[in-house]
Amino acid sequence: MPFDQPTRNRLQAFVAAARTLLTADFTRRLQQDYGLDPASGTVTDLDRLGHLDDARLATARLLREILAHYLANHAGGNGNARQQVLQRIAREQAFTALNRLAALRMLETRGLLRESVGHCNDAVGFQSQGFQLYQRLAGHALGETGDAFRVFLLSLFDELALDLGVLFDPDAPQGRLLPGEATLLKLLTLINDTEIEPLWAEDETIGWIYQYFNAPEERREMRDSGRSGPRNSRELAVRNQFFTPRYVVEFLVDNSLGRLWLEQTGGRTALRERCRLLALRPDEDLPAPDGSVRDPRDIRLLDPACGSMHFGLYAFDLFEIIYREAWDLPGIGDALARAYGWSDTAEHVPVPESVQLRRQPTVRSFKLAADLPVAEAVVVLARYGPDAIAGRPLIYHRSEADALRATNPDTLSLSVPLADFDYAAALRERWFSPDTGAMFLDLAGCFDYATRAPLSRDEARERFECDIPRLIIEHNLHGVDIDPRAAQIAALALWLRAQRAWHAAGVPAADRPLIHRGHVVAAVAPPAAPEQRQAFAAGLMDLDADLFDATLKLLEHLPELGVLQRLEQALPALVQEIYGQHGPMFAAADMAQWDKAEQRLRAALERWLHALGTSYRGRLFAQDALAGLRLLDLTRERFDIVVMNPPFGALSVNVKAQLGRAYPRSKHDLLAIFVERGLELLRPGGRLGAITSRTGFFLSSYRRWREEIVLGIAAPEVMADLGHGVMDDAMVEAAAYVLRKRDDARAQ
Repeated sequence: MPFDQPTRNRLQAFVAAARTLLTADFTRRLQQDYGLDPASGTVTDLDRLGHLDDARLATARLLREILAHYLANHAGGNGNARQQVLQRIAREQAFTALNRLAALRMLETRGLLRESVGHCNDAVGFQSQGFQLYQRLAGHALGETGDAFRVFLLSLFDELALDLGVLFDPDAPQGRLLPGEATLLKLLTLINDTEIEPLWAEDETIGWIYQYFNAPEERREMRDSGRSGPRNSRELAVRNQFFTPRYVVEFLVDNSLGRLWLEQTGGRTALRERCRLLALRPDEDLPAPDGSVRDPRDIRLLDPACGSMHFGLYAFDLFEIIYREAWDLPGIGDALARAYGWSDTAEHVPVPESVQLRRQPTVRSFKLAADLPVAEAVVVLARYGPDAIAGRPLIYHRSEADALRATNPDTLSLSVPLADFDYAAALRERWFSPDTGAMFLDLAGCFDYATRAPLSRDEARERFECDIPRLIIEHNLHGVDIDPRAAQIAALALWLRAQRAWHAAGVPAADRPLIHRGHVVAAVAPPAAPEQRQAFAAGLMDLDADLFDATLKLLEHLPELGVLQRLEQALPALVQEIYGQHGPMFAAADMAQWDKAEQRLRAALERWLHALGTSYRGRLFAQDALAGLRLLDLTRERFDIVVMNPPFGALSVNVKAQLGRAYPRSKHDLLAIFVERGLELLRPGGRLGAITSRTGFFLSSYRRWREEIVLGIAAPEVMADLGHGVMDDAMVEAAAYVLRKRDDARAQ
């Protein structure tokens, strides 16, 4: 259904009501239950919280660790820092709770999840089919209905975390709380309102929820405050949350990615008809392909301000066509066929791991109710139906607890004791890591390592086409945003799009390849707590410790700069500074030295993250450091396509001088800086598509940007002058355009 203005108004009203409900609930619970007052910033000592049971007292401790972690990285405006951070915690808990429940509703609508939050409201209570089955099997082991429903939700979240860790990770600081029973029922009433029910089937819905979660009044206050620019990363994100209309997305992606494949194939592609906004001259004669067509796995698209990944979702549609056409192209088709088990000889061919690893409905979650041995079987039954675990024995045994503690996690079996939660949490990533996950899944009966005789080409093609959605997410689509909430939304949107592709192809859920990790990165602040840095650095060799500390300093403005920070240009000097003066062993102080050091740092952070003695705050430290390394690696990549709806207007106060020095030709507006940086991140011949304010193409103050960037590094290929009213309530005249980076372009 089209997202016309009446539709958007209904969804905006829903989001506003949900935001008010959840924010009030979490603010009240933080204050009354956990002794954390977002209104005043007051923090009550733990020993005065005698009204809490052990479970809620543990949550109170974790919330204080989150508070300390956020305070160490706080770069807000004036006022009480603890007050601002506690308000951030309440806001993040509310946003994540809404996203998770909306995601469940969207999964139900697509047939990917047994009804779980549908048919639940404050008039009839918790009446979903999945929960009714869950409750019948669990009996009274989980207490009253409301308590049982919350355990049911947590079990679903844990199961989905295997595919969507960005949104459903049980250890994420943004998702530590669930709303109270009364608030939950009111929220489910809103979610099941018939006015918005059709919207749960639309991929764009989750993006509109992201945009509308911030109150329009707050955004207007930020814009009208008279400040010279945003004060921090949150204000920068809120002021620039504008949904990109579908026709603009199509225009930019058709004329960048669509044009690239059109030229690669000499026009012999279905994209010529599929890309309805592709600007082709009637007399345009494309040259015949010269045999140098790219393997589609090597075509990379980046959205450096991804929001809810609107460009990536549409690009997904085009990549599906590109992959299928690549199979029939000389050279590429044979390489793909061999990769998926075909051979023109009689030799045995290993079946590739990517198509052996399946999303099986087995018992694979570690967050269990402490006194319910069958909790995981119950949630699997509720999700998949009574036949889901037929012939699949449960794998949890309390009796092995002592043996497991003494066992190397890389070699143990899948028998994890129910009560040993810390150890189970430490194993979660190992179980599904690229290094050890295959062995664990093999033990669980989900992985077949056997080699077999070559497949026919048609059989190999069937395997390949089943794997296309995974390939697109793991190889082609990249996104960055300074708002961690956008990473939640983008990862969810892409995963739902992949599931829709498999559903349309008739691929059963159990036969769908697992998506290990996409390339959506949140530009979060590097961990700043000195005690955490010192504790971690104590386990590194001296030079690596120095490099780690210097790298964190390099990343300190990441939340406001994102990809605008030229990390890849700073690295060589940093490596030379650390390693260059330490003898012949480090004489080659180049990027190869960095690659080796980064591998050591990653391995050390992973060990720290999963070590049994690491505190929750220590795990947050490791996660943020790893996120910084991921973004650093992304800036070293070069892309074929960059498409974006970037922030525009005044530069952030904290980094204005830094951006002015780094981008002297573009410093008048964020849009100009994003265009310059986007062109830097392109390969020669790559294309940049953007929707921005049109002012940069007319005002005299942008003359240097136009001459040296738009016409110097690149060449405009197509432009649409769109005028007012394009990006919802943004009061700006917009233009959408595609620039092609010159083959001989050099950043000046």
